[in-house]
This record gives sequence, C-alpha cells and structure tokens, in this order.
Amino acid sequence: MRAAIRAATLVATLALAACGGGDGDSGGSDDVPPVRLEDLCVNSGCGERTILLDIPGAENLTFSPDGRLFVSSGSGVFEIHKNADGSFRADSISPEACGYTGLAIRRGYLYSACGDGRFWATKLDAAPQLQLIHTMSGMCIANGTALGADGRIYVVDEPLNVCVPDPKIKRLTIDPADPMKVTHEEVFVQGSALGLLAVGVGNVLRFPNGLQADGRRFYGTDGGSIFTVDLQPDGSAGEVTPIFFEVDVHDDLGLAGDDGLLLANFLTGRITLISRDGEKLQATAPGTFSFPSSVRLGRPPMFEPTDILVTETGVLADQSLPLDHLSLFRRK
Repeated sequence: MRAAIRAATLVATLALAACGGGDGDSGGSDDVPPVRLEDLCVNSGCGERTILLDIPGAENLTFSPDGRLFVSSGSGVFEIHKNADGSFRADSISPEACGYTGLAIRRGYLYSACGDGRFWATKLDAAPQLQLIHTMSGMCIANGTALGADGRIYVVDEPLNVCVPDPKIKRLTIDPADPMKVTHEEVFVQGSALGLLAVGVGNVLRFPNGLQADGRRFYGTDGGSIFTVDLQPDGSAGEVTPIFFEVDVHDDLGLAGDDGLLLANFLTGRITLISRDGEKLQATAPGTFSFPSSVRLGRPPMFEPTDILVTETGVLADQSLPLDHLSLFRRK
C-alpha cells in the first residue's frame, strides 16, 4: 500500500471502527521455508532489527525458490544482492516508476502490479527487466498479489475515497504458451462499499490489501482482520472466513512454516506471528518498525529460514526522509 493511500485507509478504517466498535511455481506467498513456529523469534525480547538498505516507498518483497530477493517500491522494483563484504545493494529491474505494489513468481517469471492497474513481467534470467504486458480494468489500487494453485495470478483491488468503492480480488490467466501474455481477467471475490470486515464485523471485503496463497487456500488482510478464502474445485471462490482481528491496520502478511502467519502491523509499527487458526503467538514492541508494509521469512543463501525480512514505508506521504527501509529482524 502506498503512503498516501495508507493515510486514507487509516482514516477510513478508524472511522468505521469508531462507529462499529509444485511445478516450480512461487507466488507472492513464496515457497514456505521448513521452519517450526517455536523456532521463530517475533518479539523484541529475543530479537532485534537491522536496517539493510534504504528504499524509498518500500512496499513489498518476494523470494524466488533459489533465494533471489525482489522488493517493490514507489520508485521501482529492485533485485537485492549481497556484496562480498556482507553489505547489500538494490539493483533496479524496472524501466520507470509507477508505484509498484504486489509481486508474484510463476515458472521462472516475476510479475508485478502497479497501483494504477498496469501489470509487468520479466523472465528471471541473469539480467531481468520488467516489461508492461497488461493493464487491468476497473482497478482503483492494485495491491497484494499471489499465485494460485491453478497457476493463475490473483490481485487485490483496494478501493478508497478517490474511487467508487468496489473492493475485490481479481484473477489473471497467463497464456500457457507465452508467460508474457495475459489472456483473461475476471473477479474472483467481490466485496462491497458496505463491507465491515475491516472493523471485525461480518465477512464482506471493504479494504482488502495483502494476499498470500498456500495450496488452494488464500490468506488476506482487510483493515484489522485476517481472512481466508479457498479456491474451489470448480474454480470459484469459497466463503470469506475471518480468522483474526485486532484494532490495527494490517498491510501485508507472509506465511510462516506450515501453520503460522506473519503480519505487518502498519499502524502500530510492529510485526505479529499468529497461528493459522487465529491465535496470537508473538509480537514485537510497538514502534519497532517505521510503518511496516510487508513481511517474509528469509531464504538461503542470503538469509536463514528463521530470519524475518520487513519492508518499511516510513513517514506517511513523505519519501524524502531516510525512514523507508528493507530491514532484517533476527534473534539476538
């Protein structure tokens, strides 16, 4: 979620709260590293944050199966490399700035959405460069992106007061013969301007944002809520099922082993670990991060499977201050 957009989401969500009280594919979810929840440190007593890089408007991140790391931001999409001296660098793989948001990897190709609905792709060779391959219709803010078990790519549309509210999750079909071509787009889950899921009421999407997939189950964020929705055998969406709520704004989320989820608590500046049935297990202290926008477990060779990578958007609506980061949270 971009900075200015987050500001509007925050205001709207809090206002509502006051009123209401494997074939080599890797999606925005990545392949889950083999870790146990008890091996993870997601609290400020056992772990500490280290800033790896400054990335203005840092938005989202994803790992390829072989451990390549990509970060989206308002200024571009970057591949992150580790230098011989242990420092890190960000190499741009995008031709222009367009407010890049969600990322997904499918069969050796990286896909990225822009907030305006443009959709980009590149082969993950030695020198990837994103190319525009499609523009989604009827999108307000294209955001969280994930690869489904059916090989299609799913993209959240987060409507705010600058658009006619039409919250939804879209589905894009990639041409089997040409991974640089989208052949079809359709709505997978339809929300409503009257939805109250963001404030923990009902199961109708209003401010959907982050999206991850594990098998045929999707995990998503909507304001203070975390929800699931299953991909049915006939390709339709199952029921949206809330599994967790807290008074906060969750930006994105990541898978943690086989039975956990990591949450980016944008409003309170922390990250949280919950079980997939909605039990809160650990959380860092408020203010540990500067408006965290995404969170993922690490992957070798650059990181350990128990490392936690976090993008931080920094000060709302201001990318000029040195507060936008790619950070590492690791056991002390």
